[in-house]
Amino acid sequence: MFWADEFAQTIIDSGKHRPYWVDDMKTPSGRVHIGSVRAVVTHELIYRALKDRGVSVTFSYVLEDHDPMDGLPVYLDQKKFTPHLGRPLFQIPSPDSGYASFGRRWGEEYKEIFNSIGVHPKVIWGSELYLSGRMNGVVKECLDKASVIRDIYIELYGKNAKPKGWIPFSVVCEKCGKLSTTMVTGWDGDRVAYECKINAVDWTKGCGYRGKTSPFSNKVRYAGKLPWKVEWACKWKVIGVTIEGAGKDHMSQGGSHDISKQVSKRVINYPVPFYFSHEFFLTGGRKMSSSRGIGSSAKEVAEIIPPYLIRFMITRVRYNRAINFDPEGNTIPDLFDAYDEVAVSYWRGKDKKLARIFELSQIEGKPPAEHFLPRFRDVAYYLQDPKVNLIDQFEAVKGSELTDWEKQVLNERGRYAKIWLERYASSEKVFQITKKVPKEAADLTSEQRQYLGEVAKLLGKEWSAAEDLQQALYEKAKERGLSGKNAFTAIYTALLGKTYGPKAAWLLIENKEIAVNRFKASVSRKG
Repeated sequence: MFWADEFAQTIIDSGKHRPYWVDDMKTPSGRVHIGSVRAVVTHELIYRALKDRGVSVTFSYVLEDHDPMDGLPVYLDQKKFTPHLGRPLFQIPSPDSGYASFGRRWGEEYKEIFNSIGVHPKVIWGSELYLSGRMNGVVKECLDKASVIRDIYIELYGKNAKPKGWIPFSVVCEKCGKLSTTMVTGWDGDRVAYECKINAVDWTKGCGYRGKTSPFSNKVRYAGKLPWKVEWACKWKVIGVTIEGAGKDHMSQGGSHDISKQVSKRVINYPVPFYFSHEFFLTGGRKMSSSRGIGSSAKEVAEIIPPYLIRFMITRVRYNRAINFDPEGNTIPDLFDAYDEVAVSYWRGKDKKLARIFELSQIEGKPPAEHFLPRFRDVAYYLQDPKVNLIDQFEAVKGSELTDWEKQVLNERGRYAKIWLERYASSEKVFQITKKVPKEAADLTSEQRQYLGEVAKLLGKEWSAAEDLQQALYEKAKERGLSGKNAFTAIYTALLGKTYGPKAAWLLIENKEIAVNRFKASVSRKG
């Protein structure tokens, strides 16, 4: 059974976690990286698995645009945005026109990426949760039970985890507008006392202001926020979340989730949602960061492989195993091959688990009916000669005419194959006639050069079939006392600068004029 189906069945059989509400969340601090896409797809797969069992279920995604900006993305104007460090993301101007705030700019990109791969959660903006007043009740509970929360921290992290009198809330400074630099020093049941500490953090400065203010937000005033580890549990209660996992950094012993579980049980009296720990999505072995620009952004990945392949790449790997995506080399062709394999399993009933992966990899609706899938590697191979008609070539491979849908699939694969060849394919996979005689041709023996001269003569004839020329090439090599390997190596070296390549006869027929001129020139060169 597929892992999401196992989870869904476990959740239903438990009799708990009702009403079923799956949630995930992320701070929109910069370009969404592909790791965040893994998280949201993982939750959406559980949502789909529950829906497939006929139960009513909601799926939401919280964009935490009320969090403070604690670092600047490397691709932004550092001088322009440095003064905004420490302020809530939704109160910082957008780097691009057309967006209400910095948080909205990147949050909208999150939505665009998720929607493109068939993920459509109910989007909840963190700023609106507070500004609507929905968080006020849990804010008061946490302030009233600040000592309980402090005890939770001490139990998990030791006696110096939080100082005596610590209060779990950060106020937006009424003077400088920063959130990261304030420390609440008192709570009287109505207002909090606070200080905007000048050296509270090492990446921005507070202003030193001291004051008292209400901790409760409303439509026109954002008062502040709870600490993340406390806030996470509070959002479960306010939203009604009953199912939510997180990356292993949050779910490890002593991590954010351990605090949130205790807050949920001992402070706000809310049942802990069904939870699980999912592994990271790595690029070249490194964990990614949306704010620091480390790793592939989801938008960049969406430009080099189709949306369904992004879903497949995530779906096929069990939630608790890392995914390491590196578009270099054979990663992308291998992904297409693996996708085609699960497609066949679905269409022909070969493997139920693989068939389920194919089903869940679809962007919308049911999987398509069985159809011919041109192998991505072959598309890339034939694409490299502009004289080859891809439709004709793959109709020959299929053995019949391509349907309109199959032509669309072929065109799509051709588009992505061009990108792969230009950016990521290893040199061994790129077979293009060089503009000049390759330097490697200088190493050809005199026998190989003479052979090329004979091949130039063969190309002066008309060949109705590539197979006939291929046979003639072999026979000519035999006449010259050359092995087939040495003969064809000469052809590939002179044209491609490599010792191997595509079918020689096909290559020669499609590039006859260049080949003749280059082979004739090769004969006149000294060995």
